[in-house]
Amino acid sequence: MAATKSIVFNYSSKRKLMRQKQCRRKTSLMKKAYEYSKMCDADVCVGIRLRETGQVYIISSDSEFWAFLTSQLGSYYPTPNFITDRDLEKAMDDTIIER
Repeated sequence: MAATKSIVFNYSSKRKLMRQKQCRRKTSLMKKAYEYSKMCDADVCVGIRLRETGQVYIISSDSEFWAFLTSQLGSYYPTPNFITDRDLEKAMDDTIIER
């Protein structure tokens, strides 16, 4: 019975580590898109769809230029998370203050 518990624990801990890794990579990709948009004065739009949950994240530096995405994904379920460069800038400032 003890062996069964350790197997379940190992599986759940692997899933947790995998989710944490995905979250770090998603955050890193959003940060890089934000930095590219600022450094190169470019309009950037990155879409991330998690296959497991179907959740969609849209990172957009110019919400007006990429507005067609909002209209096309408006009826999508689960509701997509639209993140602008201002949101990322605020989040990055908050993390700097916390340190």
